[in-house]
Amino acid sequence: MDPLSITASTLGITQFAISSIVHLHDFLDNLAEAKEVVRDIASNLEGVQRSLTALEELTISDRATYSAAKVDLEKTGVVEAVNNCGQACAKFTDNLKRWTKHSGATQLSLRDRFSVGVWNREKIRTFRMQVQSCQATVHFAATSTQLIVQLRSEQTSETDREKLKGQLQALEAKIQEHMYLTKKQQGDAQSRVQGLQEEPDDEEDGGAQRTLAIQEVEEQTRRLEADQVSSAVIFSQVRSKRTGQDIVNIITSDDSRALVGLPEGVVGKVNQRIRDVTTQRNSAAAVGVFDKDVDIKDFFKQ
Repeated sequence: MDPLSITASTLGITQFAISSIVHLHDFLDNLAEAKEVVRDIASNLEGVQRSLTALEELTISDRATYSAAKVDLEKTGVVEAVNNCGQACAKFTDNLKRWTKHSGATQLSLRDRFSVGVWNREKIRTFRMQVQSCQATVHFAATSTQLIVQLRSEQTSETDREKLKGQLQALEAKIQEHMYLTKKQQGDAQSRVQGLQEEPDDEEDGGAQRTLAIQEVEEQTRRLEADQVSSAVIFSQVRSKRTGQDIVNIITSDDSRALVGLPEGVVGKVNQRIRDVTTQRNSAAAVGVFDKDVDIKDFFKQ
């Protein structure tokens, strides 16, 4: 069987999203004005492209592993994250082109346009947050998929398997750190909403700018919540695979006895899947969770 690859299109990521991300990154890369203002955005866009490329370069020879990896990726929300980021990038590119169209010595610079108006500042912050969230989701999802596919491979030695589990554990720590950061950003956003609500109305716009800014900050809070959900899904997948066990094709025969399962003490710590247990010729197998003091001789005493 030819090796299988998980491409963006097979996941459901649109070509429009990919091209919009690439187009904005290229536009920012060639932007002379206020480069330092958009440097972090460009860096995160690079991260999205790099992780998607790494995912597509991963080859899987086993169709069952391919199907499981694809399902896991779909559960992370990576498709929605990239597609929504692509739409946001397309809008942001249009805004940048409009803002820089007549820039010159006597015109308002892009740097100033980024800083003028509380609503504009929060709108830029929302976009930054969306790109940052997308980059984290794609990176964590792609990295975990790469490690889990290698872990599931029958060609992986026990030594390499232990190394992979160590890498998965390190990835868990990074995801937890990211989740802590998003939680802190949520708290900051809520504080900004409170601060905006307490500000007096502007005499010129009657508080319209403040109202729009509050709406933007509330949108940031929703995006941070979605980020946390996605990160939590990836975290649970990584921990499950790192501590998980697949027990398949167990055959007992010729008066043999077997305990197939796990002791009570590790329930909830190890994710175990047991399939295809067969008993033949007066053999017996007990499948499930066992008391820590169980003795196989007593268990099968006849």
